Amino acid sequence: MKFPTLGVLAASLSFAACSAPPYAARQIEDDAEMTSNVVVTDGELQDIIAVGRASVERVEGTNQLKIVVPIRNEDDEQIQVLAQVSFLNLQKQPIGDDTNRQVQIIPPGMTIMHTATSRSADAKDWTLRLGWNR
Repeated sequence: MKFPTLGVLAASLSFAACSAPPYAARQIEDDAEMTSNVVVTDGELQDIIAVGRASVERVEGTNQLKIVVPIRNEDDEQIQVLAQVSFLNLQKQPIGDDTNRQVQIIPPGMTIMHTATSRSADAKDWTLRLGWNR
C-alpha cells in the first residue's frame, strides 16, 4: 500500500483551509489590496457582494474607533445581509467589543455604507463579518 507524500498531504490541507468559510470579501476596486478585515460566511454570498476601501478614524474626545465600509450588491435582486463588527486589540484578539448583528438591505447594483463605532478606546483593529439574513 502506498501512502501520500508529505507534500501531497500539505497541499491537500492547504486547499481545504482555503475553501472553508469564512472567505475574504471581494474588493470593489480592482487595484485594492485584499483585506482580511472583511470576511463573508457563505461562498454564494461572496460571489454577490464586494466591499470598498474602509474609512477608519478615531472619534474626537472619546478616541473610539469608527469604521465605515462600502458594501455593494452585484446581483440583480435585492439582498439582505447580516453585518457584525468585532473590535480587536493590536494582536487581532477580541476585546469583547462586538456590535449586534445588523440587517442591511441592499438593492440590486447599489452600494450601502456600513458604519460601526467601538464602545471604548481600547479598540485598535476590527473585523466585519457578513452573512445572509435568512
